[in-house]
Amino acid sequence: MNLSRTPARFRPTLDITPLIDVVFLLLVFLLLTMTFAEEKTELEEAIIDIELAKSSTTETPSPIENITLLIDEKGSLYRADAPIAQTTDDLKIYLAEKLLSAPDMTVNVKSDHRTRHGQVIEALDLLKSLGIKRVNLVIEKHKE
Repeated sequence: MNLSRTPARFRPTLDITPLIDVVFLLLVFLLLTMTFAEEKTELEEAIIDIELAKSSTTETPSPIENITLLIDEKGSLYRADAPIAQTTDDLKIYLAEKLLSAPDMTVNVKSDHRTRHGQVIEALDLLKSLGIKRVNLVIEKHKE
């Protein structure tokens, strides 16, 4: 006994094969048009890997004599052009020589976002003790 009002041969069916084809083509289109680009920064030229702190407002440093000082998460100090950590005395000698040749030099301090605050202050204190007046704390702009 058939309880439905329409005969079995006239029942409508939904064929989802075209829907699957469209979704698959959209997925392929999305994968082919997506770009996998990485931003290249000065940090890629450096030997150590640090992640900068982020801020929604940033300023770019002026193009005077710039020296970049890197601080990793352990608090070790690096020059951007030196692959090994610098002792405080070596760094003082290097910066004092640079200060003699360029008294208006700017020191850019880039520290890892996991670096303790006290270690950054110690580096800033070192720069102040040498008489360096222009210091930039470099951060990365927060991407929203």
